[in-house]
Amino acid sequence: MKKVALITGATSGLGLAYAKEYAKKGYNLIITGRREDKIKENGKKIEERYHVTVKVVIVDLAYKKGVDILLNEMKEDEIEVLINNAGFGLKPVFSNTTKEDIDRIMYLQMNAVVILTRNILNQMLVRNRGTIINISSDGAFAVMPRNVLYSSTKLFILNFTEGLYLELIDTNIKVQVVCPGFIDSDFHQSAGMNVVKKKKGFMKFVAPEKIVEMAMKDMKKGKIISVPGVNTKIVCWIAKFLPRKLFYKFVIRFTKKRLKKLNR
Repeated sequence: MKKVALITGATSGLGLAYAKEYAKKGYNLIITGRREDKIKENGKKIEERYHVTVKVVIVDLAYKKGVDILLNEMKEDEIEVLINNAGFGLKPVFSNTTKEDIDRIMYLQMNAVVILTRNILNQMLVRNRGTIINISSDGAFAVMPRNVLYSSTKLFILNFTEGLYLELIDTNIKVQVVCPGFIDSDFHQSAGMNVVKKKKGFMKFVAPEKIVEMAMKDMKKGKIISVPGVNTKIVCWIAKFLPRKLFYKFVIRFTKKRLKKLNR
């Protein structure tokens, strides 16, 4: 019987890259997303290429109803790998963010992660094996203007995962949090962000497949916090060790420069 990996937010980008990676390893998949045509097409391609079974669940995990639907869909499955990847960003400054968007981002990037993890972790504890991978962001280390809620929820994911690791240290369950920088995906377009994707330089966008490759290498090395890429590591180091006043000046200058380029 093949092992099963559950990947949320697997329509494109990092989630799809993880789906392909675990299909390559021989796992059957449960993948979630909202864009039905696209994710079903991707699921079919994965089945044909890797000869695995892919169950597609169309849900919006930003709402309790969506999480309940997913839990019901997977109640007969033994999940060996859980990847909490689903997430989205918000364009406006915090004061202009709607209550609905606040509720959605906080439920998706905190509540849904916790509920799915607790449900599947109980299965893993019975078997004393499994893998939990939570996708955070370099924004967990370096909060930016117009990114307040996103960064805050990603910091929660970082702390939550580290806490899980400490509680599970005497088990055979592996835990990792991945904190990527700029990903070459549909993320920014979906959030309505007009971003020029640089292919080189310090602020370059990295292919999701490359990020997954680096994160998997970190997993083999036993790294709990994976920060894929040299540039992203530098950003996180600056945010962690630079005196806060200097960090604030750096962030303000960077933000003004970026907004000027975007004519905002």
